[in-house]
Amino acid sequence: MENLNNQRYHVLARGVIVSEGHLLIAHCKGLDNTFLPGGHVEFHEGIRETLSREIREELGWASKVKEYIGAVEAEFDHEQVYNQEMNHLFAAEIPGLDCSTNPVSQEGHLEFYWISLDTMEEHNLQPFPVREMIRDYIRNRRGAGRFGTTFSS
Repeated sequence: MENLNNQRYHVLARGVIVSEGHLLIAHCKGLDNTFLPGGHVEFHEGIRETLSREIREELGWASKVKEYIGAVEAEFDHEQVYNQEMNHLFAAEIPGLDCSTNPVSQEGHLEFYWISLDTMEEHNLQPFPVREMIRDYIRNRRGAGRFGTTFSS
């Protein structure tokens, strides 16, 4: 049996924030990947409220959480801990923020910046299934019901 102390399960709300063909991404300093803004759902908190709270905490801006795009499950190892997560993606808007300026992070370990939608691979946006989900959403302006996974089976 696996050591339960070396396993973590995360439920996350993530924002797809787009401006003029650019996507806002987050980067944890010292790591080689990027991810969508957002974070962990807390007890007694709805997932839309989570995304709004996380954007306010991370960026210092109020946001509008819009339609549900889909979910992506992922697994990864980090510092000898097995992590499994469920990412729920929502379209989101931050009134007054656009791709002309990178927002200033309110958290010292994070930085945020805009990338062109066609450079998600170059910026190692994770989990990788979100890339195609975002492309499909932008192309078709639909999302609900989409599902992606990093699991092989």
